[in-house]
Amino acid sequence: MSAIVPAGQTLWLDLFQGLFQANTPAWGQTLFAWGQLFHAEGRSNSELVSAVYAITRRNPMPQFPTQFLEALRDELRQQDRSMSAQAESRRLDDTIPVQCDMCSDSGWVCGLPHLSSVWGPEWRKPRTTMAVTCFCAAGEQLNARAAGRQTDPKSLMSFIRYSSKNPHYQTQMDTRAVEVNAELKTHEQEKGAPQWRATVEAMLRRYQNVDDRAEDESGQDTSGPIRLRA
Repeated sequence: MSAIVPAGQTLWLDLFQGLFQANTPAWGQTLFAWGQLFHAEGRSNSELVSAVYAITRRNPMPQFPTQFLEALRDELRQQDRSMSAQAESRRLDDTIPVQCDMCSDSGWVCGLPHLSSVWGPEWRKPRTTMAVTCFCAAGEQLNARAAGRQTDPKSLMSFIRYSSKNPHYQTQMDTRAVEVNAELKTHEQEKGAPQWRATVEAMLRRYQNVDDRAEDESGQDTSGPIRLRA
């Protein structure tokens, strides 16, 4: 992993648990099953992080696991439509400027270990995260806008300042990624009984049918149901 932290480095599982207080053992099993579902569908972590953030802007907010899952999948479908439109736009216009590789022109570097949960080289539980401003033009604009407010002017933390305060951030994030993978593998070995796997496959079939109906209405080709590998 490079020394630069791209936008969306936050693990979606951690983000969901932190934003929606989904820290119970029951939620842990549910999120693990969702992780298998999204993995089977080929979803990336950055797509899921964006979907989780998008849910926080919904009104009304989901309240139950089924509502959260439906909202996540709806946001992912919206991302697919948006990406298709952007790809078509790029195909028609070759003059689009190169984006900042670090923040994708958002001005923010997200998912860094929060300084309040860092102790030397250690990133301690609950391993909260924070965002800082990028050193590109978009990040500079954010800094200037925040400092120039007529009311409640603020000084945002830049990535340069953050990295000087926490030079171990990359090792912490790499270690966390390895830890999450180990937890998932351990959970799958212990709890991956056919009963819950059948539940996940039922969820896949249900939402695949929804996707198929939506694609039929739009006139696009449909595909068969996705299944998890045993």
